[in-house]
Formats: sequence, C-alpha cells, structure tokens
Amino acid sequence: MRVIFLGCGYLGYNLDVRLQDKYDVEMWGIQSPYVERLSQFTEVNAFDPEALSKLDVEDAVIIDTVALVANNAHTDDDEQALQEVENKYRALLDVLKRGKARRFIYFSSGGTIYGDSDRPISEDAPIDPISLYARSKARTEKLIRESGIDYLILRLSNPYGGYQLKGKSQGVIPILINKALDDEVFEMWTDSSTVRDYFYIDDLAEAICRLIGQDISGETINVGSHVGTSLQEVIDLVEAKTGKKVRIVRKESNVHIVQSIILNTDKLYRLCGYVPDTPLTYGIQEEVKRILEERE
Repeated sequence: MRVIFLGCGYLGYNLDVRLQDKYDVEMWGIQSPYVERLSQFTEVNAFDPEALSKLDVEDAVIIDTVALVANNAHTDDDEQALQEVENKYRALLDVLKRGKARRFIYFSSGGTIYGDSDRPISEDAPIDPISLYARSKARTEKLIRESGIDYLILRLSNPYGGYQLKGKSQGVIPILINKALDDEVFEMWTDSSTVRDYFYIDDLAEAICRLIGQDISGETINVGSHVGTSLQEVIDLVEAKTGKKVRIVRKESNVHIVQSIILNTDKLYRLCGYVPDTPLTYGIQEEVKRILEERE
C-alpha cells in the first residue's frame, strides 16, 4: 500500500523512517533541512491545487503532517486566519477526492482541542478549543468530516523522541535535555504543575501502522499514553537521566495554556488492539542517548 506523507518536518520525517519497512512510503512537501536525510522526496506545495493535481494520489493513504498554524500563534484577526486555513484545506481535499486518494489521515491536537481535563478524556467529550492553534484544528476537523473524503482524524497528545535537527528541538523534552546538557536557561512559559500526556514517537508509528493495516476510517481517535505527567516530573526525570540541573526562568505567555490534559485511549485499543507502552523514563533515557550521540 502507498502511504504519502505531506510535509517534511519533525513528525513527517520520523514517521516516514519508521513506516518504510511496512508500506510503500513517499514524502511530498516543500524543502526543509530534513530532506537531505531521505532517500526519496517529491517537492510540491500541498496547498497548491494546480501543482498537487499533477501528481498521482490514486488509492494512496495521505498523512498530513503540515502545520499551518503554530501552537503559540496569535493574530490581530483570528477569524481571517482561520478562514485562510479552511480555504487551503478545502482545496487540498478537493484535489485528493478528484485524484481518488484512498484515505486522508489528519493530525489534530488532543493536547489543546479539549481544553482542560484532570482525568483521561474521551473522543465523545465536548471540545473547548481556546487558542488559535486549537481552533484551527477544530475548524479543519469539521471541514474534513463534511468533505465526503474517506478520513481518519487522530487527536495526538505530545509525541517526543526520534531524530531532530540540531538547534531546532520540538517539544519540551528534548529542549529540557539540551538545556540541561549545555547548562543553559530553560524559559518556562507555564507552571511546573501543568500536566500533559507524553508518548514516544515509536508508539505513534505503531498506532498508525495498525490503523492503516486494519483499514480503520471515518473515526476520530485519541492517540496518547493515557497517562498524565506534570512538567515538574519531566524536569526531575531529565535531571536524573542527564545528571545535570535544569536552570529555569519563568516567563509570562500571552497565549492560553491548558493546565491539564490526559487522553483516554480506550477507543484506540478497541479499534486496533494497541496500547502505547513506552514508559516515560525509558523514552527520556533514549532521548538523552540520542542527543549525546548526535553531539559526538
């Protein structure tokens, strides 16, 4: 089966590498520093309908890893920004439908779309997207469901791990590790008591493989660890695994920050029999090892 990733950033690259042995994987997107590490790459702007329509998507599973809105974005006119996102996705979906793509898999944000929850929250719970980023995900989810395309919406929590470009760490865990190793200040834009659901990149890849392999579609599914961990606990683990103290400076954010979010992943297990099983302690240990090796 052909699997086409749109976007060659952190998620796209790491998932491409991990799915190579199971599917006929292709990477399409605009140039990025990750491209030089790929054996194959097709340069195309996924949101340029004319350019995309010239490529063959028939019977392919399309996985969207493009980020049109940053998670800390804010604008003077949020509605205009949201409308622009909607217009781009409407055009993309039209091209994929005309090209007879098999399925469109969209990465939504389980970490922001629900708002706050101090207990594992399931997919049928009301959503409460407050930030521009979360609202863009909610708007795109609705558009996809109404588009008529065969789809799968994955509400991801906080994936981490895998290769990242030096100096461009994505996610709090590699940032903390690098700051600790370099004895640099970590700017904390939230409280250390905030709780997140962290899960390892290998677990995300395995979940996607199973969902594709078992032909799951027309669903919205949480993908996470089903476990909540405070930022302070993450800091403590990073300090334990690096043997270094994290120096912290607190900052004030002008973007709404979710205080606590944990995803209920019972539906993921029910549909494809998978439970993400990489303990955070092991995942952070592997991240420390990876970062140290890349510095050699």
